[in-house]
Amino acid sequence: MQDLEKLQTLFNQAVELESDALAAFLDQACGDDTALRQQLENLLEADRQQTQGSDFSLADEAARVADSMAGSDPDADLEGKVLGAYRLLERIGAGGMGTVFLAERADGAFQRQVAVKVVRRGMDSEQVLQRFQAEREILSRLDHPNIAALLDGGMTPDGRPYLVMEYVDGVPLTEYCDGNRLSISRRLSLFQAVCRAVHHAHRNLVVHRDLKPSNILVDEAGTVKLLDFGIAKLLDDSEDVQLTRTGMRALTPAYASPEQLAGEPVTTGTDVYALGVILYELLAGRRPFEALRTPEEMRQQVLSGDAPKPSTAITKMPADSDGQHSAKTLETISASRSVPPGRLRQALEGDLDTICLMAIRREPAERYGSAEQLAEDVDRHLAGQPVQAQAPSLGYRFGKFVRRHRVGVATTAAVVLAFAALITFYTQQLQEERDTALEQQARAEAVTEFLTGLFSEADPFFSLGEDVTARQILETGRDNLAELDDQPELQATMEQVLGRVYYAVGNSPQAEELLTEAATHFEPVGGLDAAEISLVLGFIQQDRGDYAAARASFDYTFDERVKVLGPEHELVREAIGAQAFLEETEANFAEAAVLHERAFAMAKALFPGDDLVVAQAHSDLGGFYWTQDRREEAESVLGEGIAMMERLYPEGHPLTGELMRQMGELLRDMARYEEAEPYLLGAIEMQEKMLGKRVHEVAVSWNALSTLYSATGRTEEAIDANQYMIGILEELFDGATPALGPAYNNLAFMLMDQERYDEAIENFDRSLGILDALDVPPDHFNRTFPSSGKAEVLMIQDRLDEAEPLWRNALEVRLAVVGEEHRLTNETRSDLAALLIERGTFDEAEALLFPAHAFFTANDLPESLNRREANERMAEFYERQGLVDKAAPYWEALEAAEAAMETSDA
Repeated sequence: MQDLEKLQTLFNQAVELESDALAAFLDQACGDDTALRQQLENLLEADRQQTQGSDFSLADEAARVADSMAGSDPDADLEGKVLGAYRLLERIGAGGMGTVFLAERADGAFQRQVAVKVVRRGMDSEQVLQRFQAEREILSRLDHPNIAALLDGGMTPDGRPYLVMEYVDGVPLTEYCDGNRLSISRRLSLFQAVCRAVHHAHRNLVVHRDLKPSNILVDEAGTVKLLDFGIAKLLDDSEDVQLTRTGMRALTPAYASPEQLAGEPVTTGTDVYALGVILYELLAGRRPFEALRTPEEMRQQVLSGDAPKPSTAITKMPADSDGQHSAKTLETISASRSVPPGRLRQALEGDLDTICLMAIRREPAERYGSAEQLAEDVDRHLAGQPVQAQAPSLGYRFGKFVRRHRVGVATTAAVVLAFAALITFYTQQLQEERDTALEQQARAEAVTEFLTGLFSEADPFFSLGEDVTARQILETGRDNLAELDDQPELQATMEQVLGRVYYAVGNSPQAEELLTEAATHFEPVGGLDAAEISLVLGFIQQDRGDYAAARASFDYTFDERVKVLGPEHELVREAIGAQAFLEETEANFAEAAVLHERAFAMAKALFPGDDLVVAQAHSDLGGFYWTQDRREEAESVLGEGIAMMERLYPEGHPLTGELMRQMGELLRDMARYEEAEPYLLGAIEMQEKMLGKRVHEVAVSWNALSTLYSATGRTEEAIDANQYMIGILEELFDGATPALGPAYNNLAFMLMDQERYDEAIENFDRSLGILDALDVPPDHFNRTFPSSGKAEVLMIQDRLDEAEPLWRNALEVRLAVVGEEHRLTNETRSDLAALLIERGTFDEAEALLFPAHAFFTANDLPESLNRREANERMAEFYERQGLVDKAAPYWEALEAAEAAMETSDA
């Protein structure tokens, strides 16, 4: 091994030299020995690539050199041999210390493949054997689902130790994310799994010391596995072993911390630094320090330089180490994250910039205290909560509040900060393609001046102690628009911003006025601004029942986004989703199904694997299937969405709450009440935790819970829950809002259960009044719910003349909209038939009752309310005509169902 020792000595000397001195050194040291020079140059190139963060390993190159000096591969004869219980199938890797083989159980005890790592023959010095044993001790301490597990170990016949480890068939973390075009949120979810695996190692007193993407594999199922603890160090190891260079480097400089490069002691902060570099690369497509020509340049930059923010780095891709322009561009980086370039920079600005830079601070004490703290800050960012890495200023925390409470913003400060967030988006992101730097600066200054005027309204020095409401702030902003007459584009942007905020706080008329004015500036030129305005206008038009106008608005949004972004883009998918909900609202269910399913398919194609957008698509499609009585499909889609969100956000997310509410309502409608209640209670708990208690999403979940209580006979609890929900909505919205109509309708049914009939009719009329205020047409499908409920009360009060036209109208609308074979149509048939039986109009009653009875017999359990009512009405139909024998089977079926219910209750 004397030649290898000489090569090692020369390498240690050469690696410190600048390029201009290196050639002379090689000439003198190697002379005419071309083989030695080639080996030395190969090692130096491997070291250079490793310094840049390449997966090319210096240790691997050193092993190849050692093999070539030995004249053969010393471990080649192990292929096909049996070590202990394992047959070595093929060599899959080699390093300076060991060779790794793919293996299987030789005794057939199980079929699982494993990786067997054997100390290389010729490398089994006392020092290497000690390190190998240390690795075995380290791995035996670790038991975590995201760390490749140690399964067994032993000795080869010639006395070399080997380890048997879990075999991970995967690709490096960065390669997996880019290859699957994973979104930022999905990347963050995988990164959190890495952090928690590292934290587990730290809790067991182990520092990895060589964290990098090639040591973090992701398999086909999307499971992260951390491996290669070959240079890990036990924190309680009393021996001070210098591992910066044990003959050859045993770290990767591109991911090494300042203290490692300086030869100082390592701590858990060393791994936190490497995690920060990995996070930076996952987000920005590059590392904070790269494309430097020599290891010494890298070392000096890490020790004394400042890394750019990730959001800045993506726009300034460096040349590579040979001076060539990097193949990575903002466009390619954005494409691999499935977002447009402007939105990628927007996504990274703020929290993610701050989290990355804190993790890679030069001093270990200034970084996150643990890998777990880093993961928790990512959790906070994903949940829209303030992160610990950000200085907790009042403005920052209020900005987070606004983003978490998009609906129902009601405080002065929150409204002003909503302006700030939206203005930032429109003036810095959407305009970036067409504005020069000077124009952007002028725009930013104008926005600042405009906002300063709004803030002064809330300042007690100017308001003289008078309370200033959110509405007054909005009105001031609207009045101040005239000051921007000489800046029409900025004025239109501010109209757009104010219009969106007015819509968020429930003032649709003012929102529409401002957005319509903004459209006069943007629509002639088209583009994303015009499309965004049209989308919000479409929502306003849909809310008031002007469906033709809403359709035109959504179609315009779709066309403009396709024109600018192409057909396969998330914003185009969003426009298709808006069109789908409009068709659903108009009860064009066949068209709605096509659009919902198209949007769902696009989401899965654009964002493969687990992603927030895909989970939202599960919510949209599952909710639609639920409304269409496609219950098994709805349960499957919603269940998949919940599982995906729990994988993405184990600590919770507002969308998880929304999916849980939908599942709870679906199970309630399937009479699976015991299963439904935990979903609804869990939805409320999660939404209140994530969003606050007085927001629209929470109100909707309270409404769902109230209907469950009502269905299970807990009427007092139902009414309390319903009125709590109505209180939230009345607090959030000024005047009529679509959500109040169903709320009053549900309350009316609960009051009816308590035989408080006059109050029930009063609330059915309130529900209809909301629809009137929203200009919903007289023949609209949504009117059939309160009108049918009111008819039922009138029937109970023997006011048949008033009930009959309501039921006839509801039946006509439902037949036209959802057709013959729909539950709602057959419920109305059965109800109207009951009234006609009471009148003695048996021929028409028969034409309605028989198909309704057939439908519920085919589709419902015997104990369901609709089937029991249908049986009772069939019995009455025959009995009223004196046909007692024909009535008897229906009475018997009714009695059997009620007996079964009593037995079940007992």
